Amino acid sequence: MKWFLLSILLSTQALANLHLAPPDFETHLGKAIFVDFEKAEYNVTYNVLWKRSQVKSRIEFKADKKGFPVFDLIPGPVRAKLNGKPVSIIQTTAPDGSKLRQVNAEVGPGLHVLEMENKLSKNIRYSLRRTVSSAFWIRDLKYRKFLEQYIPSNFEFDQYQMIMNVTFSGIKKARQDIYTNGELTQTSPNSYRIVYPEYFTVSSPYFHTTPRGQKKRLDFTYKSISGRIIPITVYTSWWSHPRKFKLETEKVLKELEADYGPWAHPSFVAYETLPGTGGMEHAGATQTSFAALDHEMLHSYFAKGVMPANGNSGWIDEAIASWRDKGYQRKPLPDFVSSNLGAHSPYQRNTDKRAYALGAEFMAYLDYRLQDIGGLKAFLKGYFQAYKHTVITTEHFKNNLEFFSGLDLTHDFETYIWGENKSSEDESYEVSPVHKEINHNQLEMML
Repeated sequence: MKWFLLSILLSTQALANLHLAPPDFETHLGKAIFVDFEKAEYNVTYNVLWKRSQVKSRIEFKADKKGFPVFDLIPGPVRAKLNGKPVSIIQTTAPDGSKLRQVNAEVGPGLHVLEMENKLSKNIRYSLRRTVSSAFWIRDLKYRKFLEQYIPSNFEFDQYQMIMNVTFSGIKKARQDIYTNGELTQTSPNSYRIVYPEYFTVSSPYFHTTPRGQKKRLDFTYKSISGRIIPITVYTSWWSHPRKFKLETEKVLKELEADYGPWAHPSFVAYETLPGTGGMEHAGATQTSFAALDHEMLHSYFAKGVMPANGNSGWIDEAIASWRDKGYQRKPLPDFVSSNLGAHSPYQRNTDKRAYALGAEFMAYLDYRLQDIGGLKAFLKGYFQAYKHTVITTEHFKNNLEFFSGLDLTHDFETYIWGENKSSEDESYEVSPVHKEINHNQLEMML
């Protein structure tokens, strides 16, 4: 009952998260406004004959005020229309210096349609056999590394349905495998349609296509504690076998469901990548080394189950996952004096890399403070069940912790999360081994 009441009091508005957007700001055009994507449909074409790729997008969005809409897309749009009329798209700069795209036309409150085309060239490799390897790899520790690398997208605060229509042109029948966490349907001998759930954010979708049979694949099912049958796909490259991934997946699923409740995604897809490179989570999917599989699966609960609204909230899920990696430690005080993990610019999108070490220390401290009422895991289980498939902020996390425990945690958050950057030994905290920086060549090898 307590969690039911709490979800009413502190819940975010399901799938309507414009109140979580960064502040609008002034540009030379006028006021740049953040908008609410309602639906985005992407027509992705791989021309395997001419080795060219392009995307045609149609985005329905709502504006709640008058202004010039912003979104993001790193490849420059070739052409664009707003409500059926040609329009230009410019690159603009937020108050913190970060880059994003702005529509060079003012809109009023209401529903609008933005259409555009862009070239697709990142993480694509064509073969002489008229096949293609392509993936929408993402990263959360670096700026502008979500879907905006490939297709026009909104920011992490927003949840919206995404549809991808994938066509392999220049050939009558595609010889491709597609791995995805969306609902996949073949619509013609060389075309596919992927429908992603409405609760997905810009870092949720998983998409990887390879020449047919290139990867070793194993499909099986897992019976959730809820009774639901979960379809699972694990796949690896030539040097490994997916059987060990199957066994580890089943083991970790059993652990996570016991700790936090039933798996909250329609399926699970895991791709084993290079040893020692760590991994990256998606919603019910991951590309990961074997050693990082359990860490990335935990992120389907915290990161892609309960999802951060921005870079200032990303520390939460990395802290939880790293706390688990270290055996759910309990400490009377964190092993650092203070830090700023969640008080950066409101326009920041990437997670502070110190969240792994410092965030895990803070979670161990919270576990100590909550030990008389079941500890932090008891809170996290209820928090996940109350807010799965929603977007949260650090303030939301703190408010719920205080509601659950009856404690005033203001000083703790102002010291360890919103404080000054210093530690007890003034040491530098490196990125966790499960999120090692991966270079361009390694990303190409993963294709």
